[in-house]
This record gives sequence, structure tokens and C-alpha cells, in this order.
Amino acid sequence: MKNFLLLTAATLAFALQTNAQCDDLFISEYVEGSGNNKGLEIYNASNNPINLGGYRLVRYDNGSIIVDPVQTQPLPGNVTLAPKAAYVIVVNLTDPNGTGQAAPADPLLLAKADTLFSNGCGTEQGNIRTMCFNGDDALALEKLVDGAWVKIDIFGCIGERPVNSQGTSSPTGAWTALPPFSSMPAGYDSSVQGPYFMQYWTQDQTLVRKPNVAVGDSANPAPESFNPSVQWDSLPENTFDSLGFHSCVCNIVGINDVESAEKSQVFPNPSNDFVQVRSALRMESVAIYSVTGQLMIESKPSTPVQEVKIETALLPAGTYLVHLKFESGLQTIKKAIVQH
Repeated sequence: MKNFLLLTAATLAFALQTNAQCDDLFISEYVEGSGNNKGLEIYNASNNPINLGGYRLVRYDNGSIIVDPVQTQPLPGNVTLAPKAAYVIVVNLTDPNGTGQAAPADPLLLAKADTLFSNGCGTEQGNIRTMCFNGDDALALEKLVDGAWVKIDIFGCIGERPVNSQGTSSPTGAWTALPPFSSMPAGYDSSVQGPYFMQYWTQDQTLVRKPNVAVGDSANPAPESFNPSVQWDSLPENTFDSLGFHSCVCNIVGINDVESAEKSQVFPNPSNDFVQVRSALRMESVAIYSVTGQLMIESKPSTPVQEVKIETALLPAGTYLVHLKFESGLQTIKKAIVQH
């Protein structure tokens, strides 16, 4: 099941005590979608503008531990990122006639980009391929400190390549949210409900850094220990609408807002022909997903509202996830049961 978990008020209060950590950049969103839909969001958690020229992204391809120039992307020195602002990087594949590793990224994803990197993902291209990651590649955000590159945020486990249920790398594996995190049990079938159902977290998903994360993870995890669900929330494949902003304790989001978001109501529940979604906060959108992450219905009022009515008569009976996105940038998930 896909999950997008909202920070509780108690956790937020604790995290605010560690606000001193809000002093640098970190990776705030990871997009590994279908085809060549690849993107990263970099967030400035500090109270000061930061020039990106002293930073770089490194892809550790297929379990590599080597900083390969072909996989190393310097960030632009002509860009200064404002405090609490996000910078979106998308793979530079725009040719509508491209195929395979040159196939274009989704126009909706490209529209979110502040910059485009990696002109070609084929190994014969000779281009920097940092943004051509798959679910089994580790990534690092590095900072130049006293003439040396220092890792300030790591995604995945450098030196480890997750495998699939056959114990091989083809088809590509990914890190999971269940032990041992870097492999699937023998005979794994993603179409069957069970403990590993849809649990490839770093493949075919959008991951958003949890709001209580105030600093990047600079320590490379031990093998078979990287659990992406600890610091990341999961959205369905090819979800791009949260790119460009980030909800974080570094923004000092009000505790009352978090409590109000958690108390949002979905009723009647169970429902037959419709559900009402009501909140003390104004909502920008309400989307209903199946438990496997398929978008079923989405409502985007022309202006933020506190109540939305959604017709459910055409939905098959079952359990659904109701994704609420608020004007403040907060997001939460509620469950709804449809019965006929």
C-alpha cells in the first residue's frame, strides 16, 4: 500500500527543538517514475540564501563506491536558492521522437523543472548520467568544504545494489520497506497481496522527505539496513504535483495547523454514492487512490475550500486512500470505504 504519513503534533514539537539542524541543503523529493521520468528536489532548510555552486550530485551506479565523473553533476554556480525554497532537477530528455534510453520525460514533469541535467541516458552518449538513476542506485548530495567534497545527504546505501526476488539485478530490484530491505523473498509477485505487496519503495514511486527531517543523512547506512520508509513518504508512480515546495519543520509549520489537518473528516464512511471531505484548513485538492496507488478521482477547486463533495457511485466497492493537499503545503491521507 502506498503511504503518505503526516507528522503528528507531538513529533513536530520534538522536531522543533532540533531546529538548529536546519542549516543546509538536503534532498527533499525523489521521482523514479515510468520510463525516463526521473527528478530530484533540493531544499534549502536554512535561514540564509545558498549559492549552489559549492554542491554536486553523485550517482553511485549499481552498487559502485567510485565517484565516476560520468555520474557526477555539479550544481549551477549562477543559482542562489532562497531560504526555505526548493530547486527541482529533472532529466534532460525532451525529444518527442526519442526512444528507449532517449525517450522523453513526461511534459508534466519537465514543466516542474528549474533545470534539466543528463542529456542522454545511454552509456554510449558520453554525457553526465547522474539523473539516469533507477531504483537500485544510491545518490549523494555533496558539499565542497575546505577543498574536499563532503557528503551531506545520502539516498540509498552506497556500495549496495538491491536485487529482485530471484536474487539477480535483472529485472532491476530496489530498496524495500521491510527487512532485509535490499532484496525480495524468492518467488515474489508484486500482484499478490501480502507483506511485500508493492514494497519496492525506490522504484516506480515518488518519495517525499518526511516533514520532521531537518538535516540530510550524511552517514552511509550499513548493508541491508536502508529502510526508505523511515525518512520518506510514498506517493504513486508519476506523481509530480508536490515538486517545487516542501513541508518541513524548518518552515516552523504551526502545530495547530498539523492538528487541524489530522482532524479532517471523510464522511459518510462507509459510503455509497458520495463522500464529503471537511477540514478546518483550506484544501487545494482532494484525490482518491486505490490501495495499489491508482488515481481514481481528483477534485481541484478553483480556489482553496474547506469542504469538498466527491461522487463515488462509479467506484468499485473497496477501501480507498483519500489524499488531502492543503493551501499551507501540508498533506495527509485518510481512508474511505465504498460499499454498494
